[in-house]
Amino acid sequence: MKKTQAVILATSLLGLGLTGFYSVKSHAEETPKMEAAQSATIAEPVTAEQQTELVPAVMDAKTLQAKMLNAIDNYQNVSGSYRVILAPLGVDETVEFEVQQGNNPRSHVKVLNNTKAELIKETAFDGEFYWDVKHNRKTYKKTKVSKANESTAFNKNEPRTYKNEQGEKVFVKRPDPAFSASAKDVVFPQDYAFWLTPDNHEIVGTEKLLNRTVAMVKGKHEDRILAEKHQATHFTMWVDTETGVLLKLEETNDKNEVTNSIEVLSIEFDEKAKKATFALPESFQNSTPSFEQAKFKQTMESAK
Repeated sequence: MKKTQAVILATSLLGLGLTGFYSVKSHAEETPKMEAAQSATIAEPVTAEQQTELVPAVMDAKTLQAKMLNAIDNYQNVSGSYRVILAPLGVDETVEFEVQQGNNPRSHVKVLNNTKAELIKETAFDGEFYWDVKHNRKTYKKTKVSKANESTAFNKNEPRTYKNEQGEKVFVKRPDPAFSASAKDVVFPQDYAFWLTPDNHEIVGTEKLLNRTVAMVKGKHEDRILAEKHQATHFTMWVDTETGVLLKLEETNDKNEVTNSIEVLSIEFDEKAKKATFALPESFQNSTPSFEQAKFKQTMESAK
């Protein structure tokens, strides 16, 4: 699987953020092929405990945005769960994640449909293969990740957004070494960092959320197409000031009604975080395209 720096040409921010809105979403890595399955206990969604104690502001908006764009530099391991509700699409899901960054990137992510109370999807990266498991179809795809791309350096000091010669806005997305799939919306929220422009938001204060200090950011969508698609004009983000991880997001319309939301239910970092583990059900059918299976077999035989 090819993993490269993603340069997104956009006159609209439509492809950035809230993964569920897009059948095709431009990521820093290509969507892989996979496998997976692990029995899961499906619990009713719970509300994250929040502390409303106000604490002094700790950083400016530019620094906070940089934290979000490079969140994977600010922790080694992270695990937890979050609930995502996309009212325009009728989506209500819980995402459980275990992600390792650093020198040994790994990930394991489960997506549960809260309406049907069932596990619908699972993805995993084991350091060599990316697995994509569809539980409702009992199928999986498996893709070998190219080792050549792992050494590709990313210069985070270069501009992450600029205009090309045609005057079109370009977003430069950083690759995710752990291939954390849906979990990126929370643990590597660069899509949402791109929502922030110099004039469309402000940090209104800091709070305590899940025992983490978070900056509360209020803003207004400048992109008309995105606003129409999301049925929202304004947004509020709660961003962990230490790591840049997104702990909560609400989009609202002109009536101040919440149309879309993400809320982290639990989260642990580093030593307290669960390590990524994954097991594939024997009964699931391999739906990896035959030409990819043949290519993998040829690669394995050549390595002998």
